[in-house]
Amino acid sequence: MFILTLIIGLGLLLWGMKVLRQGLQSFAGHHLRKFLLWMTITPSRGFCTGAISTALLQSSTALTVMAVSFVDAELLPFENALALILGSNIGTTLTTQLLAFSVESFIPYLLILGALGYLFISGQIRYLFLSFFGLSLLFFALNMLQAGMAPLADKPSIQQFLQQLGDNHLKGVLAGTILSALLHSSSATTGIVMVLTEDGRITLPTALAFIFGANIGTCFTAVLAALASSRSAQRVALFHVLLNIFGVLLFLPFVSTIANGLDLMGGSLSRQVANAHTLFNVLSSLLALPLLPKTAQFLARILP
Repeated sequence: MFILTLIIGLGLLLWGMKVLRQGLQSFAGHHLRKFLLWMTITPSRGFCTGAISTALLQSSTALTVMAVSFVDAELLPFENALALILGSNIGTTLTTQLLAFSVESFIPYLLILGALGYLFISGQIRYLFLSFFGLSLLFFALNMLQAGMAPLADKPSIQQFLQQLGDNHLKGVLAGTILSALLHSSSATTGIVMVLTEDGRITLPTALAFIFGANIGTCFTAVLAALASSRSAQRVALFHVLLNIFGVLLFLPFVSTIANGLDLMGGSLSRQVANAHTLFNVLSSLLALPLLPKTAQFLARILP
């Protein structure tokens, strides 16, 4: 029964993210496309646009694939698309921050409100209610995952595996990378990690390693999309991978220090995991921003 609960919870988590994304894309998708083309004229504009657009789309993967497509169609210079991706890494942290709120008692009402709004309200605003329904599904799915993971995490083999991850942060990074690549979403992976951490199944440093890996795994979809694309589009996908590897190499040696700092900041363990996800993406993107001109030259050299 708990395995069935776990499978249903995971399915609802992925479905909720899809519904949320579809609702927001339908609500603002046409205008968003024009907005992207206009707002990526300069790298600084592209950076801000990437953050805002990903917060709207609730998917850095969707925006990265869109950027690869724009570059492949020669609608966007690949140098400007790099800034767009830097911003998207920041915008994607909004979902995990929302998931850290405790709204369990309101979930049924939120689901009903979103569903009724989508079914009975006409015009573009109905898609906003659809995205609201998708967000409510995410909260509901996390509750189901929590119920399904509790007995599973009590099994000796699982406890031993989680213990190994705690002893070796590189294994945690690898596990997060694989899980995120399979789910096609770093936000979904982070949601699962938040549940495990809140229940005391993994420590905060292990959760950080998972999150670092999740940011690498989320590049998988964009890499697949770029395989049959132009060289410029492939450079964009490669940049997304290198950016997150850069972040992991930068932060992994300081996992324990970062965990202690998050603990001092306070908040629930879920909030601390969400804050770690935000901190990783914001700092790695801001540190990489001044390096964009050199990075563009480097990418052009290795993928001529």
